[in-house]
Amino acid sequence: MQSYRNLLKQAWNMTWKHKYLWFFGLFSTLLAAGGSIEYKVINQNINDGIINGTLMSASYFAQSITLLKNIGLGFIGLFSYDILTIINSFTIILICLTLIATVIWLAVSSQAALVISVKKILNKNKKKDNILTIRSGLTAGHKKFWSVFGLNILIKIAVNAILFISSLPLLLLAIKDSGWFVLIYVILFVIFLPVAISLSLLLKYAIAYSVLENERFMQSIEKAYQLFINNWLVSLEMAIIIFVINFLASLGILIAMTILFFPLFLVGLSFGFYWLMVLMVFLALIFLVLFGSALGTFQISTWTGLFLNLKEGMVLAKLERLFVKK
Repeated sequence: MQSYRNLLKQAWNMTWKHKYLWFFGLFSTLLAAGGSIEYKVINQNINDGIINGTLMSASYFAQSITLLKNIGLGFIGLFSYDILTIINSFTIILICLTLIATVIWLAVSSQAALVISVKKILNKNKKKDNILTIRSGLTAGHKKFWSVFGLNILIKIAVNAILFISSLPLLLLAIKDSGWFVLIYVILFVIFLPVAISLSLLLKYAIAYSVLENERFMQSIEKAYQLFINNWLVSLEMAIIIFVINFLASLGILIAMTILFFPLFLVGLSFGFYWLMVLMVFLALIFLVLFGSALGTFQISTWTGLFLNLKEGMVLAKLERLFVKK
């Protein structure tokens, strides 16, 4: 039986030895805006508080609707200008859409490429000419673009819909003061938060089935669901472990950046050395990008390794191992 320690050590060694994977890790983290969905949900509710965190989600949802409405009105109003302005505007819009499409393609293809590369590295019979290039990874990941993209969109819509529904009592509370709305909110939150986190974990397995087992869209979801139901405790324990690692690593990197860059930034600010301030900000950004890339690679490597071992029935939950020993 594989232990969590071995899986984490394996993922760390892979992340450190194969740094080309960081390229995939950088772009794959963009799919969750800097992290996996479950970590984002938990972090938001811990940092902002449960009620404030949910209100923030509802606020972002409302702001997104308003933004889309303004974009639509602006697009319609564009045709009231002269033809040169319209052509220039459409050119800018086309460039922006191309850049957005490129980033989305890189993010989705990188996520698939990272999963594929992890399996190849873990395969003892691998051939060196089959792996370890960014180009080959993106080529393989591109073949699974639409399935991985569809899975990400479906799960994100489901998770955000669940969180929005759970926040409705708070929105009604703003209209009419009633203790019943608070009670309903607490009940919905207790029910829906585990469901939202479970959907996020299910996404990892669905992507693995789609990419590594060539399963079709619905089949990958069905098999991921069965794998998650049969191993929900293992999945939850691993999610908690990675969340703690993610939190401690982020705290450590923040302290390290404060020690390394902030004193020199203050020196530049005090003596008017603007070049030094800019340099420190630039180095800090590079530091953050490298950290985010490595952390994203480590997380997906861990989940992919867990998936491969769960399929073989080689992982037992820590709580189950404790009871077995007794």
